[in-house]
Amino acid sequence: MDETSSEQMTPVERDTNERLEVAEIYRNKHKGRKFKNPRTAHRSIFSTCMARCENQQPFSGLKTSNTTFLDEIDRRGNCENCGRSRKFFCYTCHIPLPAIKELVPYIPSLPCRIDVIKHPNEHDGKSTSIHAAVVAPEMVKIYTFPNFPDYSIEDGVVLVYPCDGAVPMTTMTTSRAAEIQKMVFIDSTWAQAKQIYKDPRLKALPCVVLRTRKSLFWRYQLGKPDSYLATIEAIYDAVVSLDERRRESDSDGASSYDGSYDNLLFFFRYFYEKMEELYFHKSPAV
Repeated sequence: MDETSSEQMTPVERDTNERLEVAEIYRNKHKGRKFKNPRTAHRSIFSTCMARCENQQPFSGLKTSNTTFLDEIDRRGNCENCGRSRKFFCYTCHIPLPAIKELVPYIPSLPCRIDVIKHPNEHDGKSTSIHAAVVAPEMVKIYTFPNFPDYSIEDGVVLVYPCDGAVPMTTMTTSRAAEIQKMVFIDSTWAQAKQIYKDPRLKALPCVVLRTRKSLFWRYQLGKPDSYLATIEAIYDAVVSLDERRRESDSDGASSYDGSYDNLLFFFRYFYEKMEELYFHKSPAV
């Protein structure tokens, strides 16, 4: 980039360009490096600086609660239910630790109930779906495959999965959106999700698909596009889309969503910003 073209950039364009250059430095720095596990090496190299360069403040428009109190937690505590050592919340019992449970945001209701079917090999401590169960415990349930309900006895259940014939949530009619009482998500890698979807209890469900957007997840899957969302991102997008489809948009076409469910991303935002702080801001100078 020559000096003249750089001067013609807007501040946002300059910031984006600098972040892309930092990502290139990281890529070259680690070229040829041998890792204990080559399949996951990409996570520690450029997950937050290379794949998430375009937007420096992706959560700035959300109405999430302040996360600064989490920085004051300097030691692990014990879950009041199972007694296991945890940091902010118990990923086994899906509850916040006693020291912060009064400070963690609570979402009393969502547009519909959420069921998450987690692959048995999906590590609980790395699953972002736990975030939703912690802040909306009455609305979110997590099951481990193959132990999950028979949805044939329930009405208004849809599976959020890009199968053939899946209905885009962005084009769903208001009347169809009003019929949805529960959305089911598969929490696994995409290869594992294909196997879980073969279960007759899931294949019998009507499917809906989310809009395509870039994920902010720092632990993306090797060889997959960055439009593959983390489970908590998918839950949030689906909830917001359903809320919007049930409401009438303003006369100018603007979204009628008011931010009521933004705290679904409370922990996700905190961890994302920590990853940015630990990796991007310590990256080599451009």
